[in-house]
Amino acid sequence: MDLKIRHIGKRFKNRTVLEDISFDVGPRELVSIVGPSGVGKTTLLKIIARLDAPDAGAVRFSAPPTRTHPVIIVFQDYVLFPSMTVRDNIGFGLRARRMDKRLIGDQVDRMLDYFQLMEKGHHYPSQLSAGQKQRVAIARAMIVNPAVLLLDEPFANLDRNLKMETARFIRKTQQEFGIPTISVTHDLEEAFAMSDRIGVLLDGRLQQFDTPKRVYFDAASPEVAKFLGPVNTIPERLFPLFRINGYPASQLLSGHILARPENLAMTPDEDGSGCIVERSFAGHYTAYTVELQDTAYTVYSQDDRFQTGQRVTLTLKPY
Repeated sequence: MDLKIRHIGKRFKNRTVLEDISFDVGPRELVSIVGPSGVGKTTLLKIIARLDAPDAGAVRFSAPPTRTHPVIIVFQDYVLFPSMTVRDNIGFGLRARRMDKRLIGDQVDRMLDYFQLMEKGHHYPSQLSAGQKQRVAIARAMIVNPAVLLLDEPFANLDRNLKMETARFIRKTQQEFGIPTISVTHDLEEAFAMSDRIGVLLDGRLQQFDTPKRVYFDAASPEVAKFLGPVNTIPERLFPLFRINGYPASQLLSGHILARPENLAMTPDEDGSGCIVERSFAGHYTAYTVELQDTAYTVYSQDDRFQTGQRVTLTLKPY
């Protein structure tokens, strides 16, 4: 199964929410659409799930979803049935299909085991943590063998220390079940960790759609670059100071390039054009602020031996 989103447009009253949205999702692929809150990410998911109709465009599936292979959306509040146990929540879709009780029990056991919920089978949603509720919701979706899985803000209700663990678990699950998946989120680090491709949705438009590495290091616009994290702007006139030679013209944005802090390297140089004016420890790297021709550049380095006031030369490293 794969799907193609083509020229989707959606308006609410006088406000355009989505405009000319197009991208593909291949079989076994996990795609994340990232963007700030209120940009239309959930609306896009609802259109793909056929819970809402677009004003323009279409969603095309390589094989039409059916009752036995539906498009399933997992909302950020999980929508678990509070009066049902974990077992009953997970098996709900199979009972609705009137499947044999013994087969339902076998498949529910398989899901409980896979999602590490066996000990919680007879608990109710109110007795679960946010992470456990999410796993129950995904297990309930997976047990009906969906054609496409849609995840709405899958990290929204999780503690920070659980988000990356959950991202890896979602990726592992999606790959093992082989289901094309679209996640919408504003949690960037987790989206980068689990996705095959990422789309950046800003101002109602899909500004860029590419691999995580390309989107992060080779942003299509300054707006995309700034949304994804700190970025330095290097004008073409300063290329010699950064020892940049033969930079591809296709990657120049209005006479400058955008460089992530981790793509700038520092070397000690008494005659260097840059001067370190600030340093701070940030865990797995040290963040430096280097002043160069009245412009401040941010550099992330694992070398913490540089000191404020030290003169350095900055160079651009390939990503």
